[in-house]
Amino acid sequence: MRLWQSLDLIATLAVSLVVGTLGMLDLAGGPILSGATLATLGVLAAGTLHTRLQMSALIEPPPADRLLHCADAGPLADLAGAGEIDIVGVTLNRTVRNHAAALAQCLRRGGTVRIAVIDPHGPVLDEAARRSTTPDAAEIFAHRVRPTLDLLAELAATPGRGRLEVRLLDFVPAFGLLSANGSLRVDLYSHALSGTEPALTLHARRDHTWYQHFRGEFEQIWAAARPR
Repeated sequence: MRLWQSLDLIATLAVSLVVGTLGMLDLAGGPILSGATLATLGVLAAGTLHTRLQMSALIEPPPADRLLHCADAGPLADLAGAGEIDIVGVTLNRTVRNHAAALAQCLRRGGTVRIAVIDPHGPVLDEAARRSTTPDAAEIFAHRVRPTLDLLAELAATPGRGRLEVRLLDFVPAFGLLSANGSLRVDLYSHALSGTEPALTLHARRDHTWYQHFRGEFEQIWAAARPR
């Protein structure tokens, strides 16, 4: 505990020692001792109120806006220096393109990159279309995922000791995920895309329980996917 967080206790102790000493040595009259006693009680009351406010802030759940943010089209995470990068999503067209340089650097360092996207030749395209604004245009998703796979094929040829693994999904994942450097970004997909999508950023140390939950979800999705 920092010293400034205990100032109320220090002040109470100091006043109590002074009042006790003055009382024992009979160096102060009744009004002075009474005033000092009331001051001590005031410090104690202030400290108790501060403690209760802190406890209330800990118990009260934070508003959703402090947990969720808009899933934009920009870079999703800081991948600098990452030795392991895991990504799952529908087509990941923008995600892989935005992070291509960081993925290549990871591979050059000898890192591991695992990426899972939907199968561009499977019936999952129809499912993806039904959950979008173009329910009769499954081929659009095939056109979106193919450039992703082409770029990943180029990255796989990156010189270095790294390993790039790509797997295909026969289902639309419930969320997109990017994990690296002890943190992960989760994009929460709507049942039917109609506007801005929410996203959640979790850190291994700060959000251990839910970080581990989504890490486990990724591993289950990865196990269910088909190696390309």
